[in-house]
Amino acid sequence: MATPRAVAIDVSEAEAAELASRLRRRKVSRADAMRAEIVLLAAQGISNLAIAKRLGVTRVTVTTWRRRFA
Repeated sequence: MATPRAVAIDVSEAEAAELASRLRRRKVSRADAMRAEIVLLAAQGISNLAIAKRLGVTRVTVTTWRRRFA
């Protein structure tokens, strides 16, 4: 059985700016910052597996947040 393709993420400039600001905030939860980083990396076209390795999370976590954002 073939693995399904990752959901494409298209982020507007305003959305990208908001996500980037969440990464820089000092009073944002670690989980929220991780989700923002997942979406930003996915928007750059990086694979789920590469994002998971880079952030130290599971591929399922990356897939979940990619789909929720889309």
